[in-house]
Amino acid sequence: MATKLKCWIDAARLRTLPLSVSGIIVGCGMAYADYWKWLNGGGFNGWLFALLMATTILLQILGNFANDLGDFQHGTDNENRVGPQRTLQSGGLTVDAMKRGIVVAAVLSFIVGLLMLWVSFGFGVGFWAFLGIGIAAIVAAMRYTMGRNPFGYRGLGDLMVLIFFGLATVVGSYFIMTHQINANVLMMGLAIGFMSVGVLNVNNLRDSASDRLSGKITVVVRFGTRFGQIYHLSLCIVAVVLIFASLFAGRYHESVGPALGALSLPVVLLMAHGIRVFKAEDVKTLDPELKRLSLTTLLMSVLYVVAYMSTTFRATVCW
Repeated sequence: MATKLKCWIDAARLRTLPLSVSGIIVGCGMAYADYWKWLNGGGFNGWLFALLMATTILLQILGNFANDLGDFQHGTDNENRVGPQRTLQSGGLTVDAMKRGIVVAAVLSFIVGLLMLWVSFGFGVGFWAFLGIGIAAIVAAMRYTMGRNPFGYRGLGDLMVLIFFGLATVVGSYFIMTHQINANVLMMGLAIGFMSVGVLNVNNLRDSASDRLSGKITVVVRFGTRFGQIYHLSLCIVAVVLIFASLFAGRYHESVGPALGALSLPVVLLMAHGIRVFKAEDVKTLDPELKRLSLTTLLMSVLYVVAYMSTTFRATVCW
């Protein structure tokens, strides 16, 4: 029993979960800062925050289960793969068991997502609009590597990660909390999205040799390893620019200085990571960078919210 439980935990890939929650932390944190209770009647709901986190984590687990099954069925998880051995590849779980796990994760994410939308919108227009987005997220999680023509095998994985790990989590959670949207939120949705794409890109750099052999077309396979390294460093740089831009937009400059100090650590960690990937002579050694970038994204999200709250509260008090 303990062994099976460990196999399911391994299949859930806990080290990817910080990416799932990072966007929710940013979106909900910005909602709290922009619509704090004593100023604007309240724009933060604790139950909604919990439901958003649960829905996102379940969708991430669903995606990981589906990715395990899809790569196994397409022969991508083979002896040439560099990263940690997957559960189906190792024989820890059967294909039928994984299919059942995918169904359970999909059903749970759908139910929790429905409850989240009802709490936010009732059965109004927003409920039905976001229901469509939620169904699209479930389908995207399953179609990344599963099926006859998965988009993860056609070089579209980066775009899907940008949309669902960046824009959907940050902008979506902010809108679900406040029923509004602004340029700062869009910039942060892109920033978190680019950092999440970076995690995928490290994975694709590491696995580029086996991906080529199995016919999995990624950005790295299509354009080459060196392009992938330049692309990766560019993702890190653009993310930092967007984060700084979102702090400066519409805020008093005197309130931004301390906020920039709070972000100095994750910015340094992010750029150091980008330079390591850029300079790596053997991309097969990049596996540790996956965890580092995932945790850096989480740290950036938490400290960004602290910085954003600081600048928002100071600007409001000064006004």
